[in-house]
Amino acid sequence: MQIEVKEPATGALLLLDARTEKYEGMHGMRIRHPNGSSFFIVPKAGAWRSADDHHVDPEFLANIGLALEGRKLSEQIGRH
Repeated sequence: MQIEVKEPATGALLLLDARTEKYEGMHGMRIRHPNGSSFFIVPKAGAWRSADDHHVDPEFLANIGLALEGRKLSEQIGRH
């Protein structure tokens, strides 16, 4: 599925691909940027967490979670 995510530091709108995946025994979502890079996230303790050793900004992860939940773009974190 395609999700619209606000990049918190710049306010830029990104169109990301999100697919369910099982990675090292964990069920979560593979998030892929248009340039092909990706990272894997899992829900833990009510928040999304990176699960494949990629550093992902916590505010960006929060915005991805909001997008996955189908929340309004205006609810996403933006510093600008």
